[in-house]
Amino acid sequence: MEIKDVKLFLDSCHAAKRIVELMPKLPKGLTPRHIHVIEAIWQISQEYGTVKISDVSLFLRVTRPSVTKLINELASLDVVRKLPDPVDHRSTLVELTSLGQKYYDFYVDQYHNWLAGQCSDIDPEHFRITADTLFHVFEILSMQKMEVPENE
Repeated sequence: MEIKDVKLFLDSCHAAKRIVELMPKLPKGLTPRHIHVIEAIWQISQEYGTVKISDVSLFLRVTRPSVTKLINELASLDVVRKLPDPVDHRSTLVELTSLGQKYYDFYVDQYHNWLAGQCSDIDPEHFRITADTLFHVFEILSMQKMEVPENE
């Protein structure tokens, strides 16, 4: 692969980050990562009924401590409720509060529908190829780290 292709790819990654930052203004204390957790909780609950913190971690492919921190922040904002798991006392269940559902409805459901309308002229296959490429590069780079040379 040529360096110019790598540069183009990295520039597009920066553009992707800016696209996420263009979402409607979030309420005080919320970040796009929180919205991603809200979406994960909603999707998992639709499929399985109950949601454990570990389920959210697996769904988002991020560490459990990272998800636990985000869920604790959402709980302090009354966006999610944490409950003891009646079956596995070592686990914690999470569910969206009415405020969390309101945020899901606007920042995920309505926003994604609006975004789909804005991008209706783009071939859906281009979206899938772009997503597959980003996930694949992330997977590759997650396995390898470039070593930083020691200062001489």
